Parts: sequence; C-alpha cells; structure tokens
Amino acid sequence: MIRSCDIYHELGIVLPEWVTRTAGFTTKVSEYDRVRDRAYLEMARRADLSLANGSQFVVIDAVHGERAKRQRLYEICAARGATPILVVCTCADFTEVRRRFRAREGHEEDPEREASDLSVFRDIRRRWESPFQDQLSDGTRPAILIYDTLNGGVARIRRGDAPLPSLVTGETHGQRR
Repeated sequence: MIRSCDIYHELGIVLPEWVTRTAGFTTKVSEYDRVRDRAYLEMARRADLSLANGSQFVVIDAVHGERAKRQRLYEICAARGATPILVVCTCADFTEVRRRFRAREGHEEDPEREASDLSVFRDIRRRWESPFQDQLSDGTRPAILIYDTLNGGVARIRRGDAPLPSLVTGETHGQRR
C-alpha cells in the first residue's frame, strides 16, 4: 500500500502550510506543483520497485487526476506485466463534500486528514483530466471502477470483453469516507 499522505509526510510536504503559502492554491501554485510532482515520482518509483520485487498487488492511494501521472503508472504496469485498475471515487452532493472537509478541521496533524481546507478539493478539480479516454500501450483502455462514496456503491466497468472480478465493498472502520 502506497499512500500519498505517507509520501507527503516523508518528503516534508505539509498540506495546510501549502494552503497558506498559496492562498488556497490561487498564487505561487507552481512552487507547490514542484514538491507535489516529487511525491508522485516517489509513488511511481515505489510502485515500480514493488512490482519488480514480485508483489502481485500494489495499491496506490492517491489522486492521480492528471493524465501524465497516470500514464507514468501505466508504463510501469506494462513494463512489469501488471494490469492497472483505476478506482474513481465520486460524491455528487457538494454539501456532503463540504461536510467531510469540515470534519477534518482540527485534525490536520493526522496525515490522513491534513486536507481539511476546501481549496484542496478545488485544486484537485482544477487539475482533473478524466481517465475515461486514457489508453494503455496496447491500445486498450484501463479498467475503471467508480465508487460512489455517498451511497457506498460500486459500479463495474469492463475493459474490452473481460469483466472485472467481483468486489466486496463495505465501510472503513465503520465510517463512510
């Protein structure tokens, strides 16, 4: 399991500090982009190393909203004989999105909850490039699962003619994310 919050922590990237430094990602964003890019390179490096060392599954818990960042992982998967599967988490209720960010306030010291400012969501949305048109090196599209965090449901999307394996979904520590 490669978690972006852990990588950020190891690299000394403190998201609340960047929210302040960039005035909620409205100024000096290129400075943040440089340190953020380092984190994504490190996640890719660790994924490659894990696959090279024989790991059958590597889970990267991070928003790979930019096509170039996903492409790097697709190339690693192709080189290592792995099949990429994307999980796109959605929440169609913006009131709920705001509530979830407010619930993180005061817990910024916990790497999993440091994204407590709604500007983080807006920055992710600004960068977002839909993965639905992505292509792998063999010309196929990656498998994508859409997880509705509001309703706790998973929709299966097929890649080519092969359906994805069935999944069992549930709550994480009794809480909806």
